[in-house]
Formats: sequence, structure tokens, C-alpha cells
Amino acid sequence: MKVDTTTPFALLASLDRESQRINREYRRDTTEGWRGVLLAVGQFRCLVDMEAISEVTDPMSLTRVPLADPMVLGVGNLRGLVLPVFDLGRLLLGESLTGDSSRQRIVVAPQGQGMAGLLVSRVEGMRNCAPHQRRLEVDVPEAARPYVTGGFDLGHRIHPVLDLDRLLNDTGRFSGSEAAEPTEGQQQAVAS
Repeated sequence: MKVDTTTPFALLASLDRESQRINREYRRDTTEGWRGVLLAVGQFRCLVDMEAISEVTDPMSLTRVPLADPMVLGVGNLRGLVLPVFDLGRLLLGESLTGDSSRQRIVVAPQGQGMAGLLVSRVEGMRNCAPHQRRLEVDVPEAARPYVTGGFDLGHRIHPVLDLDRLLNDTGRFSGSEAAEPTEGQQQAVAS
């Protein structure tokens, strides 16, 4: 668990996110079943906890963000809420979504104090999963491995479970794999 200790509020927000994630996992393991939404991200198919998704919407008109990483598609207006929208293919796998854009959807999920939109290839519906279908080991692309928490065997294949909270709150994913070194001008400004 990455705990943000920069401010007391950030610390509380980090602890709250982690306790919610653990509570969801506990309920999933101790109740009669688990409900997830089956998403397709290109050829990669995964389940996402229904409680981690606020809603699913059709693609919307987006305003591009200058100099933003290619995973940021832009910002949209979702009933008055400014919604940053990311290409989940690029964010998760490093590959842009391609294919039939008429089936693409935006999955809206909480991120920090706001919401984030994730463009997916398609939403294939809700799945009820029984505890005996749970698998701890699943075969997933290396880039997705840190965000997968096992999977469910739904008969014809094992679907990995993608932890959206972990993905969306991975600050390294949004700022690059390493902390950016200050430029020479920034170093001089700090030293002055």
C-alpha cells in the first residue's frame, strides 16, 4: 500500500482508499458471491468490481489537454462534472484502443476526490461469480500484473480481476515510472 503522507488530508484519503479496498475484498470472500463487470480492453478481457464503478456511459465530446500524455484523451462534461478521460488500453497495457468505436464505452470510477473516465473497447455485461470460481493465479500481460488481484473461472476461461482503485491511484503511472528530476533551472530556483 502506498500511503501519501504529504498532508494530513492526503494521509487520511490514502488510508480510506485502502480500507475500502480491503473491505470489498473481505465481503467478496465471505459472501455468497461477487459481482463484476466484464470489460474488453482491446483483446484483453477483465472483470472489475461493480462497487468500483460509478456508471458506464457512451463516449462523449472531449476537449484535448495540451501537452498531456497520450493516455489522456481529454476532459468531458458529464452532467456538469469535469471528467478526465483516459484510454484504458494505453494506461493499462501501453497500447491504444483500436477496432469498432461504436462499441466503445466510458467506465466512470472514483479517483481521489473526483471521478475518472476510462475508455474501453466494450462492456460485456455483469457477471455473478461464486467463491468456488475464484482463482489466485491468472495469466495476464506483464504491464497489467500489478493491478490484477486474481480472477474467476467462468467455465470457458479464467477472467482476471482488475483493481481500478490500485490502477487509478498509482501515482507512478501518471507521472512516469520514476520521479522526475528537477531541471537545471528548477534546481537554481530552489537553491536561490
